[in-house]
Amino acid sequence: MLANMRKPPYPQSSVAIRQAATVAVLADSPHGLCVLLLRRAASHVFGANADVYPGGAVDAADHHGASADAAYRRAAIRECFEEAGLLVALTAEPTTAPAYIAATRGALCAGDIDWHACCRRLELSFDTDALVSFAHWTTPAGAPKRYATQFYAVAAPAGQIATADGDETTQAEWVLPGQALAEARAGKRLLMTPTRATLEQLVGFGSVAAALAGLDDSAGGDRR
Repeated sequence: MLANMRKPPYPQSSVAIRQAATVAVLADSPHGLCVLLLRRAASHVFGANADVYPGGAVDAADHHGASADAAYRRAAIRECFEEAGLLVALTAEPTTAPAYIAATRGALCAGDIDWHACCRRLELSFDTDALVSFAHWTTPAGAPKRYATQFYAVAAPAGQIATADGDETTQAEWVLPGQALAEARAGKRLLMTPTRATLEQLVGFGSVAAALAGLDDSAGGDRR
């Protein structure tokens, strides 16, 4: 029996666990609660072609002058803008033109400016408490990349249009959580385990207000 067991393709000790944050952006629709899913590019080493929430690793700049919780929230907001073009949890609507916001997003994604410069350029400020923490997942050993990921939920910003960045993400779609799960079961959509599990949490809510009021990670703990 032991001879037939294959070793993980990546030694457990060789893959460091990085902090990451992801955010389920929620919107009300005539058919019920919708969530934004992004299609990951086929070139990704981890989760290629999977449908996920906007998210990514916590950068060193996210930690600057911030607690661990604040760093996670900063990363979630930043990644949402980079990957989906959405500025969530704003304290006030941007006063700059949409074309300038799009150009600034492009500069941020290209690494020409950092997040602090982006916020200064667009005169942005955020209410990070608007992000509701509702789950935490750690990638199991054996994966090519490992993340300790904090999951948040937030209301979609009014008047903004979600667009894939064309590099890390190739498609942006608003979908009912139950629909996404049904399509995954039918083999029409690829979902990683944390995305599937958190969509199952969202199925029980009929509106953004109900979801944000009801989601709570206090009983969940870390999952793998």
